[in-house]
Amino acid sequence: MVNRIVGALWVVGVALISSLVSILMGIIYFGVTLWIIKMASEYFFGGAVEANWAVLSAAIVATGAVLAGALERKSE
Repeated sequence: MVNRIVGALWVVGVALISSLVSILMGIIYFGVTLWIIKMASEYFFGGAVEANWAVLSAAIVATGAVLAGALERKSE
């Protein structure tokens, strides 16, 4: 009985840690993507893009990448 409780707590702990790591990696990926979009707009178009559009485009790219990674089918 005690082993089942410890096992369940272990699973919950691992799930919480993996969720926190996932969220942290998503935030880091969003920041890097935002930086790339801002630098690319300055380099290619000669001017900075408005912050609202940069954040929106980085959010769309980061969300797509995170979802694609989560939904990726493993080849058999």
